[in-house]
Amino acid sequence: MIKADKIHKEKVIEILSECFENNKSVNYVVKQDSKRKERIRDLMDYSFEACIDAGEIYITDDLTGVIICSNSADKLPILEEALLTVQFVWKVTGIEGIKKALRREQYINQFHPKDEEFIYLWFIGLKKTEQGQGVGSGMLQEIINRSNNEKIPIYLETSNEQNLNFYKKHGFEVYHISPEEMFGFKLYFLRRLPDAVKQ
Repeated sequence: MIKADKIHKEKVIEILSECFENNKSVNYVVKQDSKRKERIRDLMDYSFEACIDAGEIYITDDLTGVIICSNSADKLPILEEALLTVQFVWKVTGIEGIKKALRREQYINQFHPKDEEFIYLWFIGLKKTEQGQGVGSGMLQEIINRSNNEKIPIYLETSNEQNLNFYKKHGFEVYHISPEEMFGFKLYFLRRLPDAVKQ
């Protein structure tokens, strides 16, 4: 796995757009119109731009798998963040969808630590042809190794119940589940403490 650069942007967007096309949480945020697929690509574009400088993006050597994560302590410059937010509203949610997106974001943030640093896992995705071969586990292990080395936890959410066993197998625990009526589906909140803290 290598650290992605700007030259990998299109490949990252392609992989994640394919992986998350039918994801409930993604489609909750994305405006559901004739441009839905294009808007999902715009969401992945936004995630790439938000994390390429103030986070970390990794891609497998064969360019088939991607992880996007950020450190809670890393922030974009205010103007850059403002510009990205405007693009997010314009291209992804639409003006009428921003309230939903903010509601979701506020709900998620209340369950994240306020006074400790953590790694936030935005997306992990793998081309369908590579799934089930241990590649995803290898990618996730890289982030777990970083968590252990830096002694900071990892947090993430998933709306896909099928992902729970994958994360639990790697030492993650479900610490909160949103009520279904909140978003129209359950959102599972997971975290993994570094090994040194667990012992």
